[in-house]
Amino acid sequence: MKASPGRLQRSSVAVAIAVAMLVAAAVTFAAGAAAAGEWKPTKPIQFIVPYAPGGGSDVLARSIGQIIQGAKLNPTPLIVVNQGGGSGTVGTTSVAQSPGNEHMLLTFISGQVAAPLVAGKGAATYKDLTLIGNLAIDEQLIVVKWDSPYKTIEEVVAAAKQKAGTITIGGTATGQEDQMCNRIFERAAGLTLRYIPFNSGGEVITALLGGHLELAWANPSEFFPQWEAKMVRPLAVAKETRLPKFPDAPTFKEKGLDVTFKMFRGIAAPPGISPAVAGYYENLMKRLAETPAWKEKYLEQYMLSPSWMGSKDFGTFVAQNEVQFKVLLTELGLLK
Repeated sequence: MKASPGRLQRSSVAVAIAVAMLVAAAVTFAAGAAAAGEWKPTKPIQFIVPYAPGGGSDVLARSIGQIIQGAKLNPTPLIVVNQGGGSGTVGTTSVAQSPGNEHMLLTFISGQVAAPLVAGKGAATYKDLTLIGNLAIDEQLIVVKWDSPYKTIEEVVAAAKQKAGTITIGGTATGQEDQMCNRIFERAAGLTLRYIPFNSGGEVITALLGGHLELAWANPSEFFPQWEAKMVRPLAVAKETRLPKFPDAPTFKEKGLDVTFKMFRGIAAPPGISPAVAGYYENLMKRLAETPAWKEKYLEQYMLSPSWMGSKDFGTFVAQNEVQFKVLLTELGLLK
């Protein structure tokens, strides 16, 4: 049985309308996707470092800025701005209080998870930021002046047990990586040191060289130039294996001390930025992490381990770290 001409006409019209709707939807979707993928910075990006110049976060930010500019990965420069104070909470909180700012980034490390736990109400946490991604895992070492009487970590342990609470050891900030790592060391060795906080790793090394400290916690980037100049030397590293550039510095575990610490170095942005902006920065940092310059001029030079994590995985990792840090900070008497 054949369809009537009227029915055929109505069917043709219905098909035409359906096709038109599908085309319109496809165009709308494509336009939206293009718009999301087309966002790019239109002016210089403020790159906030919530610590004083000279420390590991400062080195991280300046290395990122130089490598991105050299590889032409971003149309505008990244301008490093140091906003130290409050164990990193001042700069972190200033970024958290800049909602929707599309031209602002923040170096984000383990200590910025711990600091607001200690500071309490008013200090921004990672939940008040947009986490972009993690770039590397840094190492923690105990360092002394080149002419220090302490030649080995065993000598430090023996002296600290004889003079409980009097041997000075410096680190960046209160309640952050250095102090938490120091607590792990004290617990493992059964001793007590006198921990003295500073605003940055650069200040810690300056105090060590000035004779105001006997020991210091530091990342390789914070003391590598002084090591090359034979001004300081590392005694032990809180890692499972030795660092290639410091073959004479044993791991704590080699000496029977269960001391390891994984300090992450990542990037965050203000809250309230669009998914397109967050996605742009995540992709930018991923491309950075894949460049030969990043691997040679940052990871290899400063002895960090590569550890790229996108926004989602980084958020999970940070939350897990927060749980561990609460235990250590409670042991230090910094949390009630």
